[in-house]
Amino acid sequence: MRIGIVGLPNVGKSSIFNLLTKAGAAVETYPFTTIDANHGMAVLADPTLDRLCRMLSPQKLTLAQIEVIDIAGLIKNAHKGEGLGNRFLGHIRDVDLVLHVIRGFADKNILHVFDTVDPRRDAEIVLSELALADLEIVERRLAEKRKKPQARDEVNLLERYRLLISKAAFSLNGSYTDDEVLCLKSCGLLVPRPRIDVLNLPDKNSSVELEGAYRLSVELEEGLEGFDPGEREELRRGIAVDSRGVNGLVEEARRVLGLIRFYTIKGSEVRAWLITEGSTVHEAAAKIHTDIAEGFIKAEVVGVSDLIEAGSWREASASGKLKVEGKDYIVQDQDVLLVKFR
Repeated sequence: MRIGIVGLPNVGKSSIFNLLTKAGAAVETYPFTTIDANHGMAVLADPTLDRLCRMLSPQKLTLAQIEVIDIAGLIKNAHKGEGLGNRFLGHIRDVDLVLHVIRGFADKNILHVFDTVDPRRDAEIVLSELALADLEIVERRLAEKRKKPQARDEVNLLERYRLLISKAAFSLNGSYTDDEVLCLKSCGLLVPRPRIDVLNLPDKNSSVELEGAYRLSVELEEGLEGFDPGEREELRRGIAVDSRGVNGLVEEARRVLGLIRFYTIKGSEVRAWLITEGSTVHEAAAKIHTDIAEGFIKAEVVGVSDLIEAGSWREASASGKLKVEGKDYIVQDQDVLLVKFR
């Protein structure tokens, strides 16, 4: 799974990328510091895994991660190639979820492309560019598909979608089936991708609002090193941003993408993995290694809370908490798996 960070120039995209990935991407006060997309991995904080590790004391601990892409800033008329528009839009087509960063802070040392702070205006500019780019794709595809009688279902879907975004609707609003959304994404369309709006605020109380946005202060987050978790939450609450900070942003992305965690214990390593909710244990085995999936025999499964309560794998088995499952078993959030394979 890939998360793409998008927004106007100088809204804090690369700073959020660095907070998520610790990658140290260049951050400057002028537009288009980011030209080529930056790639990094965001680690998901996991208190449950911490509890498991306190019980097992492994030599190696591997947390679940999600790939994050910091994409060049977009400007008005990007769909026509203005600024870095073509490159910007191309990178978005490679991601599964969009983090749309919107500026909610004023700073005379950091140029604002429109001089004034207006999150609603800025958000609509970015989303309008995505919609206009989609309209161009839809028109071209309709011209091609209308000539093919067997493509009637796709033509109907594209016509419905064209009508939706021509009304400046920037969300599918649950009016499309999963298969229809998958079809729209496969056409390279941008608006159908899941999106989280992130309002980047100053490190003090602010009256700036944007409905439905995740409230975050990059300026505050960058100054929290050395504070314990409780102090960090208190400082965030003090300025009315989400108390989870940047870690909560990753958790929101995981939730929106429909991902769950499962765990494996192998030798001296305890590891967390991410998989789409509803996946089978055979698909989880493939996530670990293709050879394990190909030689799959069975899986021993126990919920992590039951394992911690039992104190060991053996005790979990003896108490009846551990179950043996075939390849069609649906993995549950926070299952611990031991896959047997040829």
